[in-house]
This record gives sequence, C-alpha cells and structure tokens, in this order.
Amino acid sequence: MQEAELRAYQPQQVDASAIKHVHLIGIAGTGMGTLAGMLKQSGYHVTGSDQGVYPPMSDQLATWKIKVQQGFSPAHLQPRPDLVIIGNACRPSNPEAQAAIAEGIPCTSMPRAIHDLFLQQRDVVVVAGTHGKTTTTALTGWLLAHAKRDPGVLVGGICGNFQGSYLLPKGQDFVIEGDEYDSALFDKVPKFVHYNPKRVILTSVEFDHADIYKDIDAVKAAFLLLMQRIPSDGQLWVCRDYPMAMEVAAASQSPVRTYSAETQADLYAKDIRMTEAGAQFTLCDPNGEIAPFEVPIFGRYNIANTIAAIGVALDLGLSPLAIQEGLSTFQGIKRRQEIFARVGDIVLIDDFAHHPTAIRVTTQAIRERFPSRRIWGIFEPRSNTARRNVFQEDLPRSFDACDIALFSWPYLFDKMASDERLDIEKVVHDLKQRGKRAIAFPEVDQIVSYITAKARPDDVIVVMSNGGFGGLHKKLEQALFDRFHHGPWIDEEDE
Repeated sequence: MQEAELRAYQPQQVDASAIKHVHLIGIAGTGMGTLAGMLKQSGYHVTGSDQGVYPPMSDQLATWKIKVQQGFSPAHLQPRPDLVIIGNACRPSNPEAQAAIAEGIPCTSMPRAIHDLFLQQRDVVVVAGTHGKTTTTALTGWLLAHAKRDPGVLVGGICGNFQGSYLLPKGQDFVIEGDEYDSALFDKVPKFVHYNPKRVILTSVEFDHADIYKDIDAVKAAFLLLMQRIPSDGQLWVCRDYPMAMEVAAASQSPVRTYSAETQADLYAKDIRMTEAGAQFTLCDPNGEIAPFEVPIFGRYNIANTIAAIGVALDLGLSPLAIQEGLSTFQGIKRRQEIFARVGDIVLIDDFAHHPTAIRVTTQAIRERFPSRRIWGIFEPRSNTARRNVFQEDLPRSFDACDIALFSWPYLFDKMASDERLDIEKVVHDLKQRGKRAIAFPEVDQIVSYITAKARPDDVIVVMSNGGFGGLHKKLEQALFDRFHHGPWIDEEDE
C-alpha cells in the first residue's frame, strides 16, 4: 500500500453489533490505552501493539490482561480482528496500519470509535483547553459519580477514585477529556470534533502542538470547531483568565458562563487559602456567596479547574453539600503533582507539565504548598512543542518559583532541524541571569548523580515530563535512598 492511500482512507461508522475482536495500533498512549480498557470491560476481545511502552499505562494494560505486542508488524493482525483502531501517533509508513487497510479490515480513529461505541444517545460533557483538561475531567466525573448519577468518564490520566482512567456509563451523562490534537493520519480534525457535546468546559487557549498547528490562529480555529458543535440548548463554561479562550467562546451559539479563580465572573472564588491539605475558598456568583468549599489539590489554577467542575455539577442539579462531599473524597491523578516518593524529609513529586504555562503554575502551586523549602525543577523537553524553540523566551520565566532548575537534552534532539531546536544552553544562561542555579545534562544518569550529591534533607524535587524521562524517577529515588542511609549530606556552603 502507498502512504497516500493510507492518508486518504475514509472510515465508516462502526457497527457495534458486528464486532467481537478489536485491535489497537498504538495502544500504549494515554487515550488509546484507556479506550482499550473500556473495550475490554465492555466484553470485546482486545489486542494491541506499540513501542516505547512505559508506566502508568503499561501497568494498566497488564492489569486488564490485554496482550500488547512490541513494535509494528502485519503479523500482529493475526488472527484477523473485526475492527482496527489506529492511534494518532501512527505515521503513514506504519506497516501494521498499512496492512490493516490493504487487507480490507474496517479501520477507524480513536475518537470516532469512542463516539460510535460509547457516546451515542448520551449527554456528553467535553472538557477542552490547552491546560487543565485532565484534572477538570476527573473532578467533574467524580462529582457526578459520587452523587450516584453513574456517568461514563474518560480521562487522560489515572484517577485515584476510579483506580484507572475511565468509568463505563450506566446513567445518561458522559464526561470526556477533549484533546485538540488531530485524530489520526486519515482523520485530520481535533479529537473533540467527534464527541457531539451537550456541555463544554473550555479551560484555556494558548499555543501548543507546534508539530501540527502553525500558529495561535490555527489553534483558535480548532477550538472554534468545537464551539460550532455545542447545541443552542447546551452550555459552555469558559475560564475568564485566558483572553483567547474568551475570544473563542464568543463564537458559541449556546449560553456562555464564565469562571475564574483570579477575578469576578459568573462563578468565582474569594477568600482563597492554601493549607497543607489543599485549597479553601468561598464560591460566589454576581448575586453573592454560594458556599465555602475545600478541595485536596493545590494551586490557583486547580481552584479554577474545581470551579468549572462545580459549575457543571450545579447545572445538573447537585447541591453544594453533595458537591463538597465529592470534593472531599477526590483522590487526585497520577502525574499531576503526585508525590511518588519520600526519602527521609525529601519529597519527590511527579508532574506531566510540559508547556511553560503548566510548568509555571505547577511550580507556583508547589511553592505555596512548601513555602519554606528549597525547590528543584527537573524538566525533560520532550513534547513536540517543548523541544522546539517556539517557547525559547518563555521557558526560563516558567521556573521562577524554583531555586534550582535542571534539564535534560531535548528528546530526539539530533533528529530535528537545527533551526527548530530549543537552545537548551540559552535557557540555562537566561535562568542564571535571573539568579537561578541551572544546568543542562545530556544524560539522565548525570542528573541523578548531581541531585544525589547536592540534595539536602528538606528539599522538594519536582520532576516534569510528558514521557518516561529515561527512568529518572526510580533511579533518583534509589540513589537518594542509598545516599540518605549511607553518607552525610552536603551542606550548601560545600557546593
């Protein structure tokens, strides 16, 4: 098969009654792995293939007893599946995808499969935006689940309350994280276009995904497609703190309501207070105070995410008391300010942050949580945008809440055009100009060695990457454990 044929493929609507065996190409991605679990629990025979499989999704697939074959090969299509779902990371040269279409096996994209198999006849809440989608989806889904509405939920992360990344629906509601990335190589529209929402939460609009969007206007055009799909009797919640999100929201034909943790809006927070247990605030609308709330997550940006979830819950008839009961029992999401280890008094935190805004608000939240401690920010420029120079000037400013910033070399650095590459040495130089200690290392083991040699007992070490970071998390935990138990700590004056 020619690559052009694969690009031109036109999938048909999936007939669920004709399907028993589903095969997913690129199964270990967050969204694809979640869909695999949903299919398995729904009674389908599920197989898949991928390369570079790492936790937490690799652990989830193993728990679900889904067979994952390494790499891509036409041989993985035996026995012949009834449906092949091709992930958006698959390139036109993928031999397995080419073979599936050449052999006449029905193929589709992940979001089309989700719609055809799970969303039809549901009241869908789509959570979209450059930042905050995963947390807001998990919060909204959990509030409805805790209130016994039995929603479906599909979230781009592992949620503690679900012990996974989805809930199958028994009720009418379905809360889904809506990604603006394209659906598949033959389905070049944002994933959220397929979801037919009744309600939308728009958390933010900023430039991202530089590999598929030319500029911010192209990003806004993608979100405008979502606005066109909200019915006139639907509802749009938009964060007032992001001007471009407000600009996009103006195109909606549905009623629009705003929310904010920073300023007055249709729903907003006042009397914000951070504690060791999370955030406290009073929720208000233009008529005055509604109720006080507490949530066990950190940072003003997460207060905004919480307000959006509360807004949808109030729309659906939940009382403030029922909402607070749900918030109090929220267990968070893996890789979102997740404390993955403690070595003595050293706290090790994992976060998915890979955009300058996400890095900035995440590290600010951690500074508020640990105001008197020294904070390390460890960043892997891995995403298609982060490893490019589009945020060359913004990236250094995003580490203002950190005392020390360490970087790996950008992911697949040598495979990028030289004029597109992030200049990591310039990032380091600019951070030093801002009074920070900053270093970039070509090898993960060098980062581990440096931290282990320089760490102090009360440090907070934040590891940020949208990938596996070369196994840094476990290596660092073990090295610090060995150092803590077998050697003296180096004081600041010794550095």
